[in-house]
Amino acid sequence: RPSSVSLRMEASRLLVGGGAIALAGLHAVAYPFVAPALRRHCLPYVAANAAQLELVAEVCAAHKVRTVTDLGSGDGVVCLDLARRLGLRTTGLELNPWLTLSARIRARLAGLSHLASFRTADLFSADLADADAVVLFVVPAMMPDLEAKLARELGPDALVIAGRFPLATWRPIQHLQHATASKGYNINQLWVYQPRLSIPSRDRAAPP
Repeated sequence: RPSSVSLRMEASRLLVGGGAIALAGLHAVAYPFVAPALRRHCLPYVAANAAQLELVAEVCAAHKVRTVTDLGSGDGVVCLDLARRLGLRTTGLELNPWLTLSARIRARLAGLSHLASFRTADLFSADLADADAVVLFVVPAMMPDLEAKLARELGPDALVIAGRFPLATWRPIQHLQHATASKGYNINQLWVYQPRLSIPSRDRAAPP
């Protein structure tokens, strides 16, 4: 028959082991949400609102876009909305694996998995050479580096749709504001760019 001392020791071991497992689980869940703040560019997760989604759909419909790549797709709201409204084939690239999983589940539940796909990827390392249109809901500090990447990789007629904030130096071919304006700085805005018209001539890649 075990003594009270051995029972207490066993209980202590179980408690410590359970705490370690719980801590490891908390770290696994929380780290992908905290990690972006530790990177060169901090991109907090803020989902596009209804007004912004309407503007994105309006631009895609007007320009007869066929495929869309969303950089920093979060839980997939932009991709899923475009797939649902316009039947577009969309791809979301998101660094946080939990948000990627959430987006895939939402796509499956909505019956949109055949149109909306999601990958866990760093938007700066993803290949955009075949992108028809790119959607960005990012922070201003990221714009200069993103401009350089887009200039290198996108075709001359691809579209870049920047929500909330404009690109740093590119000239927009279209600027839209939703009738529903947010308080203070109006985040319900979109800027539309096309490399062959928007990139300053000094920054254009030389032809091969």
